[in-house]
Amino acid sequence: MDVQAEIRDVKLRVEDLAADEPVGQVDLLREIHDRIRCLEGEVAALRAELAAARVELGEDIAAVQTEVEGIRREVSAHPAGRDADGDDDEDADLRLDMIEEFTSVRAEIAREFASVRSEMLDLGIKLDRLLKRDECR
Repeated sequence: MDVQAEIRDVKLRVEDLAADEPVGQVDLLREIHDRIRCLEGEVAALRAELAAARVELGEDIAAVQTEVEGIRREVSAHPAGRDADGDDDEDADLRLDMIEEFTSVRAEIAREFASVRSEMLDLGIKLDRLLKRDECR
C-alpha cells in the first residue's frame, strides 16, 4: 500500500469519527434534557405534596387550638371545685384532667409540627441543591 492510500484511509476514518461524534453528543444532550425535565416534574410534585401537607397540618393544629380554647372558656366559667351555685363540683377533677390532657396533646402536636416543618425545610434545601447541581451539568 502506498502512502497516499494510507493517508486517504486515515482521512476517511477521521471523517467517519467526526461525523459520528455530533450525533452521539446530540443523543446525550437529549437524554440529559429528558432527565432534567423528569426531575423537574418530580420536584414540582414533591413541592405540591409538601404544600398540601403544610396546609393540612395547619388546619389540624387550628382545630386542636379551637378545642383547647373552648375547654378553657368552659373551665374559666366554672372554677374548679365549685359549680354555678358555689357548691362543690364533682366534675372538677374531670375537668382538670381534661385540661391537662388537652394541654399535653397540644404540646405534642406543636412538637410534631416543628419536626415536620424542620424536615420540610431540609427537603426544600436538598431539592434546591439538586436542581442547582443538575443545572450546572
